[in-house]
Amino acid sequence: MVEEKTNPELERLQKYLKREKISPLEAITAIHSSKKQQIKQPRLNISGKSFQYMYLSDTHIGHKSFKENMFDKFVRVAKKEKPDFVLHPGDHLEGMSGRPGHIYELTHLGFENQIKYAEELYNQIPVPIYGIDGNHDEWYEKKGNGGVIVGKNLERRVNNYHNLGQGEGTIDVNGIKIYLYHGADGTAYADSYKLQKLVESFTSGDKPNIIHSGHYHKALSSFTRNVYGFESGTLMGQSRWMRGKKIRAHIGFGLVKVNYNSKGVDSLTHTFYPGFEEREKPLKI
Repeated sequence: MVEEKTNPELERLQKYLKREKISPLEAITAIHSSKKQQIKQPRLNISGKSFQYMYLSDTHIGHKSFKENMFDKFVRVAKKEKPDFVLHPGDHLEGMSGRPGHIYELTHLGFENQIKYAEELYNQIPVPIYGIDGNHDEWYEKKGNGGVIVGKNLERRVNNYHNLGQGEGTIDVNGIKIYLYHGADGTAYADSYKLQKLVESFTSGDKPNIIHSGHYHKALSSFTRNVYGFESGTLMGQSRWMRGKKIRAHIGFGLVKVNYNSKGVDSLTHTFYPGFEEREKPLKI
């Protein structure tokens, strides 16, 4: 008879969980949540005293209002301008909300169909992509406790994609700190209000140099508290839900060129490439 060896560390863990009345499932969930909240902050080293990047946001791939023609234009501009990298502040996929009637707004049903479509599109982008998950992406994790993290799946499927986190993430480019943010609240009475409050929320020593905000489907730029801020637009037209809430969609993407020195951003130029809703043709009677 072989004597079964015991693991002292495992025994101590089991006693602790029993004493604190924590189930093994609760412990695993807490560990997963802790790891998920860790925000990556890659540092890019680009030669010279300037760099340029492109951004797109709120693509909502899988929704019938996703503007594939604008995505194609984004790829064409990227190949022409040759940015150093691309930023995406969230809502890659439309997701599955569970809202009554939502499935009738979709061209691609379910996670596998939507992520495969995104994989085909994103692999056309010729430079590294740094992105975060938005609230629509997180539906696949939270609805029914599915646990699927879109950004991690994109990282496995897309050659150039780098997942920075959920809801927020930061990238450092030669000492220039760029912060990506995706809100979870509603739109405001003024397009600039949400970005203004976001910039104001940072303490003086913790401010990024540049902010790219997603979620609100607005396109604008500002310079407040020495922070260059951008609402990053959308590649999705106005959905029926948005029209019902009287929310406009600012369709388009951007190109940003940054000159910097030891003190931070020396100068910045921004080009926005707008898109437009196609006018519906009148019905012939």
